[in-house]
Amino acid sequence: MNGVFFIPVIWQSIKIMQVYNRSPSLKVPICSFDAKTGVLCAKCEARLQSGALTQDDVDASIKLSKVASKSPEVDKFTLVKSARVDDDFVLVLRNPDVMALRRNPALAERIGNEFGQEVWFLESESSERQFVESLFHPARVLSVNQFWLPDGKVTKVVVAGRPDQKKDIAKIQKIAKAVRNIELLVEFEYR
Repeated sequence: MNGVFFIPVIWQSIKIMQVYNRSPSLKVPICSFDAKTGVLCAKCEARLQSGALTQDDVDASIKLSKVASKSPEVDKFTLVKSARVDDDFVLVLRNPDVMALRRNPALAERIGNEFGQEVWFLESESSERQFVESLFHPARVLSVNQFWLPDGKVTKVVVAGRPDQKKDIAKIQKIAKAVRNIELLVEFEYR
């Protein structure tokens, strides 16, 4: 008699565990349904109109959702925010997501192809120094110092080596200003 009652309880527990053990899906600033369909619901439209969301967040969510439908690795990502700087797109993701992209350059290239422009991947939970280091990755940052001036704060960054033609310093400064409101002064030190 106890066995008959015990089996349905186990079966129900297994079903509950299956619901909660589903693999995590892509998290974006807009509703996942909106990201998949490309049409905003009334709630997300209101958030866009109020300024809680930007059009860049919406565009990035839709494009990243397209990549996630083909790549299970991207389906585990969390997009915190995005910004468009000149012709480039900046995606602010969780730290493990950025590390996964650095380990898998083909995946980063696939995302860049979907966006149709250069994409910068930055970490959301990073300190100011880690943020600056990720902007200059793979170059080595020797020091990051803050200076308080009468018109605001300036962050001086010293990078090892000679100025690299591949890294556009003006663009890095614009990205730092757009994403974290950091004013960068960049110097190079060759040893």
